[in-house]
Amino acid sequence: MLNAEQARAYLEKLGFAEAPEPTKGSLDELIYAHQTRIPFSTVALHRAGTAPDLAIDALYDKVIIRGLGGYCFELNKLFQALLESLGFSVRPVLCRAVRGREGRMPINHRGIVVAFDEGRYSADVGFGGPMPSGALHLAAGIEQDINGETYIVERSDHAWWKIDRITKAERDLHDDNLPARRQTEMELCSATVEDIDFAALSGACSQPGTLFRDHEVVNLRTDGGYKGYMDGVLTIRDNGAKTVIEIEGEEAQDAALEEHFGMMLS
Repeated sequence: MLNAEQARAYLEKLGFAEAPEPTKGSLDELIYAHQTRIPFSTVALHRAGTAPDLAIDALYDKVIIRGLGGYCFELNKLFQALLESLGFSVRPVLCRAVRGREGRMPINHRGIVVAFDEGRYSADVGFGGPMPSGALHLAAGIEQDINGETYIVERSDHAWWKIDRITKAERDLHDDNLPARRQTEMELCSATVEDIDFAALSGACSQPGTLFRDHEVVNLRTDGGYKGYMDGVLTIRDNGAKTVIEIEGEEAQDAALEEHFGMMLS
């Protein structure tokens, strides 16, 4: 769990002057603030060439103090620690990224489930792609509108949930060249797991030959869309308009990462 000073600084980074009460409404606000202020990023992982340190103090230094962002095993672990310090009932869960593809992928994502009297909710700030910008109720078959985006959760079996998104563009916003449709983004397992279970997954996902190790990927939600970066290509989608900028040279790329994502890499 975070200490009082760390929790206070974390909340200030998210734009909160005071610690909120552990309610569904405040959880929604925390998730949106996190997705718009703290980037999903594999830049530090790619440049270091080693799996990140998942100790809370190390994550706090990297994400909050140095502003370098992180990937799911970092961001969702640190966010869970913040939620615990605020009094939320929260635990980690195993997930599988799907993104509408036909081929099956291994379990490769750390998620969060928060429990309220009315049920359990997914609270994800580290997916690095289309994800709900608020808490998603794990209740089958209900269309849930979250800040203009529609999601539907279905049960796969007694432990697994399927999270679908209704795409509203002619193509998927992350350019998978798929038609507009109901698309499965992620599968979530509600079985109890331990924090230590994710160390091996993080190690596997940071090996050479994986997306996270081999490429510099950054994503950040904005009020009008999102900003994305991959290996020198910056993509900005704002209120339906899409701009793609190719950036040459490490110095210029680092400057763009600082300007658009607040990442101080030099």
